[in-house]
Amino acid sequence: MTARRRRAAPPGLRAPLLRSATVSAALRQSRTALSHIEGELEALLAALRDPAARVDAAAADRLRGATVAAGDALASLRALARR
Repeated sequence: MTARRRRAAPPGLRAPLLRSATVSAALRQSRTALSHIEGELEALLAALRDPAARVDAAAADRLRGATVAAGDALASLRALARR
């Protein structure tokens, strides 16, 4: 049985592959951050619609944190687009 070696990607192809992986990671990060914002907003709206419910005191802080994370994720996407 002979051992087969994998060929390395040609030098011209390495950069697009690395960029593709970076873009994919940034898209996943932004999607996660935006989903987090959506979840926080849904929880706040549910609490506001229920007259017996109380809004969690930390809800605004969680929403603010989710917004910052989403802003950072989108900024990284913009930075990748400029390259």
